Amino acid sequence: MTRNGLRSLLFLGLAAFGLLARLGLAWKTPGGVELEYYSAVAAAFDRGEGLYGTSLNNYAPVWAGVVLAVDRASRAAGVSFGGLLRTLLTGVDLLSAAVLWRIAARRGIDPWKPAAIFLANPVSIWATGFQGQFDSLSLLFLLLAIFATPAGTDARPAGPILFLALSIAAKQITALHPILWFERVRNRATLLIPYAVVAALFLPFLGEWRAIRDNVLFYRGVPRSYGLSELVLFDERFARPVAVVCFAAGLFAAWRLRKEPDLVRACLVLFLVLLFFAPGFGTQYAVWPLTVGALTGGMGYFLCTATTMAWTLGSHFGLPGSGRWMGQLVWLSVALWLLQEVRRLVRSRALAAGVVRA
Repeated sequence: MTRNGLRSLLFLGLAAFGLLARLGLAWKTPGGVELEYYSAVAAAFDRGEGLYGTSLNNYAPVWAGVVLAVDRASRAAGVSFGGLLRTLLTGVDLLSAAVLWRIAARRGIDPWKPAAIFLANPVSIWATGFQGQFDSLSLLFLLLAIFATPAGTDARPAGPILFLALSIAAKQITALHPILWFERVRNRATLLIPYAVVAALFLPFLGEWRAIRDNVLFYRGVPRSYGLSELVLFDERFARPVAVVCFAAGLFAAWRLRKEPDLVRACLVLFLVLLFFAPGFGTQYAVWPLTVGALTGGMGYFLCTATTMAWTLGSHFGLPGSGRWMGQLVWLSVALWLLQEVRRLVRSRALAAGVVRA
């Protein structure tokens, strides 16, 4: 067997391991508290309390619709709700790996590598297979938006705009990412379409506007001993100012990155900025940069993976110090990765301008 054949076989094995690990966790473990939240939302809806009858539905109606459909299917088939939902999310991850494969092939790199690295990443495995987090659904559509974007200015941006709308509708973690397409579409007003689509999804639920305002629009992440989130733990009155700082930093970064020719790196850096200034943290948050970062790799990628997994398992098993200094290690790894990526962007721009030599 050739060297390339062995590499492909290794990556295929890693991908298979990642899928089996997700399915094993999905059907052999009770999962995280998120699954209880989903069930509570479905139960409240069945009782006639509305889609936002609890404070646990913090998202657009799309994901709640998925939860309701899976809840009914699991009861009809007599199978575990958590197992079925996490199997569905495993399928989402598989689709993301396929899109990563296509993007990597277009970038001229071994397509099996990022697909396998993503599927075998323990943070992604945990978020999908154990927690049942659905950030991956939003990230899938973001990857599709990247793949659907040709080089240069797109005269017909229907594909990217559609996928960006679906991404934000799935979960609002990519709410600032359409700004990165500002220089990639001729009619910039089309970038308002994703926001209009998401807003329209709430129209049938205007009777629950107070709950939507409090639990969706003003949603605040769970504060942890992590970066600026430490201020929120010290005094919850810092939650709103830190959230505003995070939003402003993300908005500034997105605007500065709008001319970055490498859309993958632009998306990655924007995610890292948001994580650096975040007023809260959860394992699923690290999946944001780790998904698009599978295409770039590097020390920052693997350091963030290692620290996040140490914090996650330490918190899950109650290891001493996991609730404090391990979270700060994650934040430092995000900072180092961000610094690394910013230096690469600065150098690439200097090279393009002929200021430095390759």
